[in-house]
Amino acid sequence: MSKKCNFAQTTYYMARKRKNNSKYSLIIIVVSLLTIAGIIFFRKTSLPKTENQIENEEDNKNYISDCDHVHFASAPIAPSSKLNDPNEKQLIHAQKNGLKKPFVSNLELSANIEALKAKSVLVEVKDNKFYQLKTLKYSHPYLIPETVDMLNEIGYRFQQRLKEKKHNNYKFRITSMLRTEETQNKLHHHNGNATEHSTHLYGTTVDISYKNFYNTKKDTVEASFEAVQAMTKVLIEMRKECKLMAVRERHQSCFHITVVVCKPVPTKK
Repeated sequence: MSKKCNFAQTTYYMARKRKNNSKYSLIIIVVSLLTIAGIIFFRKTSLPKTENQIENEEDNKNYISDCDHVHFASAPIAPSSKLNDPNEKQLIHAQKNGLKKPFVSNLELSANIEALKAKSVLVEVKDNKFYQLKTLKYSHPYLIPETVDMLNEIGYRFQQRLKEKKHNNYKFRITSMLRTEETQNKLHHHNGNATEHSTHLYGTTVDISYKNFYNTKKDTVEASFEAVQAMTKVLIEMRKECKLMAVRERHQSCFHITVVVCKPVPTKK
């Protein structure tokens, strides 16, 4: 065989060998990457939970009610994706679960509030990490315990949604809570749209502003499209779960929200 043929043959075999080696190298690289990915996945799933994960789970337990409101609400309600519950329907829940008798005057409220707080009939509401109270002109900072729990759940879910969008520098603002018949009458004269027989008389209802929010970083009150969207989604989510009844009031620029109380039927032993 000529030297020319030997050279061509040798070149051919060397090219094939390099090609085969490249294939094997590629296979080794792919297998190595898959192995590394598997190890990382295994470590992630097998490692103990971080402090943040544990804290988030504890927060869920603290703020998210696990009672089945859809089946065990104390008054009739069906899941809905709309925030359009009228006053007469909210009033059924307010009268069922709130104060048995509204306060006639501010003086009567003042005379009885400490005893009611001691019995946990009413809870005093103060600013916290979730919300800020606006100066209250026609209401008082007291609610039944279930409404306070609802507020905290709204606040927790609101913050979680804001974190997802990296806008977690807002608190929502509460503009109205418990009213007496005296303050309700004053409001009715001031605002013709205010109903005389309000759910606010029973300590079951709050108004949350969607006009503006408290910016914790700037220490200012301002409008926020992102915060309005987050709040709306939270309220719709909780309305689907029958945890509240709500209506978006255009004139007052607020969400008018009444708590839905969950009372499971005791199981027989």
